[in-house]
Amino acid sequence: MGKKEKNNEQPQEARLGRLKNGNPPCAIWLLPKCQATAKHSGERCKLPAMKGKKVCYIHGGKSPGAPKGNQNSLKHGRRSRAAIERRQKLQRLIKKARELFDGVK
Repeated sequence: MGKKEKNNEQPQEARLGRLKNGNPPCAIWLLPKCQATAKHSGERCKLPAMKGKKVCYIHGGKSPGAPKGNQNSLKHGRRSRAAIERRQKLQRLIKKARELFDGVK
């Protein structure tokens, strides 16, 4: 069994690393690092962040996030745009009714 020969033709800094997480092959130490931190030690992740993301593939960089208008996270809808507009419209109607009845007396 033969040993693998190291590529000694190029110095360590000149070789480019192949990445599997969406970044083009380049010098890994120049890429932005993942911004995730460990809860216990507080140290940052040392992996490169995904292209256009702030975290690496392990910490959710591949996830596109929740879909727009996600109804799965809706709990009661009290603070939804439609509910707020409905309450404001009702408040305006009550205010006009009070002004109308105050003018009758």
